[in-house]
Amino acid sequence: MLLQGFASYNKQGQSFIEAGSSLLEVFTLIQPTMEEVEFKKHIYKKYSSHFDPFLRLHQLAEASLSKYNGFTKNHYDAALVLIFPRAYKSFDSIRRLCEVALCEDAAVILRCLLNLLVVTRWIALRRDARAEKYIRWYWVAMHREAEESKGIVPAAHLAEIQTNYNAVKSLFEYKDTRGDIRMPKFWYAPEANTIFEMFKEVGLEKQYTEGYKPLSGMEHSDAMAFYAMVGDSERSVNTRKLAIQSDLFIPAYLRNAFQYFGDIFTICNATIALADGNQLAKVIAQGKTFYAGETQAKGIPTE
Repeated sequence: MLLQGFASYNKQGQSFIEAGSSLLEVFTLIQPTMEEVEFKKHIYKKYSSHFDPFLRLHQLAEASLSKYNGFTKNHYDAALVLIFPRAYKSFDSIRRLCEVALCEDAAVILRCLLNLLVVTRWIALRRDARAEKYIRWYWVAMHREAEESKGIVPAAHLAEIQTNYNAVKSLFEYKDTRGDIRMPKFWYAPEANTIFEMFKEVGLEKQYTEGYKPLSGMEHSDAMAFYAMVGDSERSVNTRKLAIQSDLFIPAYLRNAFQYFGDIFTICNATIALADGNQLAKVIAQGKTFYAGETQAKGIPTE
């Protein structure tokens, strides 16, 4: 549970500090080695054309976040203010993982970014109602955590959680086929009862089949999650060395992350002035043109 995990983390952290360990000493130990620095240079050189449009969009997004100082006028604004930084962090994480060819982990975060794109599009179809549910679900989640973590949450917090839960629960409650009042398992139900239904409603069924499903296999450690490690492994007569840092999927993951984040950025920017709209559109158009051409050159359909 989130609350239990937080308590456990605090206890562990306190023990670590009491042991007299220096955080600076630990940080020094995890600094990149020269081998890692050289490996990054090799990856950037090999895939410079793939990183270029990605980094242009990344730079624009980074500048947008540092300059933002607006206020939210409604629930939809508030939802986008939460969504955009979260999307940026996933976008940035994928870059950092691709730099060192940790592609399996990049795939997991890419799946999260695709999921966030679908959520963003789905909310945009009915802005006010869905954005309010997206924001207010916080208290439903907190109430469930508090119910499952008896004795951990302070009494004062329990009262606050209960008060807010009582105020928002009517947004989510619905009658089932027998007429009984139910609280859904997820914030988007019963309008959509599965992730696939959300993909379908926003017109991204193909992305679900070709993107979300295989990336879910990576997330759940299915056999195909290890394809690159085995497919790129070094072979000799009597030995076989796994390709722990296979760069096989770097071009695809950079391309897809660019497309997913670019779409989220565009949706958010249309409502909240994060960046110059013309500049954003130009950066995205140039990137899409490159990635589409690169994909077609490999004989892969783009539609």
